[in-house]
Amino acid sequence: MNRDLRSLMVFLVANVAFAISGCGSDSTASQTVGGTVSGLNGTVTLTDDGADALAVSASGRFTFSTPVAQGNPYAVAVQTQPGGQTCVVSRGSGTVGTANITNVLVACSAVTRTIGGTVSGLNGTVTLKNNGGDAKAISSDGAFTFATPVAQGSNYAVVIQTQPTGQTCGVTNGTGPVGDANVTNVAITCLTNGHTVGGTISGLTGTVVLEDNGGDARTISTDGPFTFATPILDGKTYAVTVHTQPVGQTCSVGHASGPMGTANITNVAVVCSANSYTVGGAVSGLTGTVVLQNNGADSQSISSNGTFTFATSVAHGGSYAVTVQTQPATQTCTVGNGTGPVGAANITNVTVTCAVNSYTVGGTVSGLSGTVVLQNNGADSQSISANGSFTFATPIAEGSTYNATVLTQPAAQTCTVTNGSGAMGGSNVTNVGVTCSANTTTISVSANGTIPVNAAAGTVTVTNTGVSTALNVAASLPGGWTGVTQDASNCTAVAANGGTCTLSFTSTTPYVAQAGISVSGDNIASPPTTALAFSVNGYQVFAVPTASTALVVGSSDVSSSAQWSVDTFDIFGIAETNTVAAGAACNGATDGACDSAAIEAHYATPYTNYAAGRCYQITSDNTGTVSVGTWYLPAICELASAGQEASCPTGLPNVDSNLFQLGFGNITSNGTQAYWSSTEAASDATIGAWIQAFGSGNSAQTRYYKENTWGVRCAREVSY
Repeated sequence: MNRDLRSLMVFLVANVAFAISGCGSDSTASQTVGGTVSGLNGTVTLTDDGADALAVSASGRFTFSTPVAQGNPYAVAVQTQPGGQTCVVSRGSGTVGTANITNVLVACSAVTRTIGGTVSGLNGTVTLKNNGGDAKAISSDGAFTFATPVAQGSNYAVVIQTQPTGQTCGVTNGTGPVGDANVTNVAITCLTNGHTVGGTISGLTGTVVLEDNGGDARTISTDGPFTFATPILDGKTYAVTVHTQPVGQTCSVGHASGPMGTANITNVAVVCSANSYTVGGAVSGLTGTVVLQNNGADSQSISSNGTFTFATSVAHGGSYAVTVQTQPATQTCTVGNGTGPVGAANITNVTVTCAVNSYTVGGTVSGLSGTVVLQNNGADSQSISANGSFTFATPIAEGSTYNATVLTQPAAQTCTVTNGSGAMGGSNVTNVGVTCSANTTTISVSANGTIPVNAAAGTVTVTNTGVSTALNVAASLPGGWTGVTQDASNCTAVAANGGTCTLSFTSTTPYVAQAGISVSGDNIASPPTTALAFSVNGYQVFAVPTASTALVVGSSDVSSSAQWSVDTFDIFGIAETNTVAAGAACNGATDGACDSAAIEAHYATPYTNYAAGRCYQITSDNTGTVSVGTWYLPAICELASAGQEASCPTGLPNVDSNLFQLGFGNITSNGTQAYWSSTEAASDATIGAWIQAFGSGNSAQTRYYKENTWGVRCAREVSY
């Protein structure tokens, strides 16, 4: 080898040695820790050095997730055991070297518990078995334990394999799951051989409780065989008794007691039958012989007052029904408390009350419109408020007399009685007749009345001019007067011979006055009529042109002698034939406000020189200060009714028809006074205008010279 090759080898060896020495001194080298689990049946949780918990659910290899540095210790332990098992760690600790730890062993095995209990009453040898094996022979009372433990979570089943001679042993708490403690409560109870006691029950309808030897109670609810649960030892005695009788029955026991032989007792006889009780009570008022019957069969003849009892008893739970089979002569007997179920005691409260035969008195009422009180024999009162049949409440004994009279007459009526008295025969009296008729009266009313709108009430006075009290007097208002409210509470009873009352009226709406309003009541003959008008702000209404306005006439004349005008001039479009539709300024015959405005525009001041001006210049009225022009001179057809000379339209509300002729308006009617209208005369409008004269039943219109003087009554429109 030449020098260069030797040098290279030396260099490589030196570097390799250096590298190896460097790896050996690395402080971060670590190894995993693990091993093997065996026998696992569940989940075990392992830890390494108290940390890095690892849950393992099957046998086989395991490795902790966190490596351990070389030179550090490791310590594998069980943190949580699997249910029903115990796992043990071997080779679980040490120091981590240069290789992974793989030899930790975790061996798991089932936890076992012993099975045992106590034997009592044993007189011989009994052989027990657990789970079909592990036999154990026991010859004395006391605790016992099977030799073979049973895994926790498994079941145990202890049975008797061989009974002791002359005894029978029974097992309690013999089966169940094995928990986390030894089983120590299996009880083996041994008894000397005996025989059962039993027999048969018959006739039972409820529930009976039997006892043997004062105990071993047996509850039975049906007929048939029965057996007590506890055997009786040979040679001992038995004694069957009834501890609790069934409801409504009594049970008796046959072959009830004796010594126990060598066989079961099966001939005890329990016979049950229903309890029964007597039915009876008391008779009172009897003067002859009455025959009673119970349940339609058991008859009993009784001839004196006092207690009685039917011969045949009735079973508990059954029912009784006492009736009168034969009534005593001249008497009627009634039964009280006569029916019901039979309980657990005799029935003693049936009452039989006898009384002399009696019959009712009654008849028929007709024509009645109130309430009449009738009376029989001065005592038995009956209040009747409707027509039809009636019967006095108290019967009258046969042969006695009756006398029906009127105790109290109905208001405003008189009732008379026919067939009201006589002798009581052998049947009810039904032909008493009571006939009622109204006591009528007459009334008068004040001539008319005015109803203020949205103000105090208007009134009408009613006077009773007859000899009977007037009842429920009221006015029959027109159907269209929906805004009017009548208060007739003062007139429910108006005394006769001049008694008075007041009908009051309020309204939220004005209507055109109307006559012929009837005032009547419950007993008014020939009801009178009256007239009603409406006022707004103290002025009477003669027309209602809209739902919120009314036309009213002044309460007095503004002048009794005024000219229509001071000259002769034809003011265009205000004659009775002029209409706006035909090109005129106004509807001359019907629109006084328009007519007046045309007159005032023509003549102007002084307003005292002409009739329309007298109305125009009014600046205050019942409402307070008003603007000039608020009041106007009415047109001829606002003053007059149809059928007069001006040929006014039929049905147009006006002062004559709707106020004056009904007694309203305070308008002069002396045969000489007439009133100017604002309507010119179409036949000669230059010199003439229409006037209206008011007369009762004969008002008239005519055309007159404008320079003449007549009265002036103004009108205006008001809102309400």
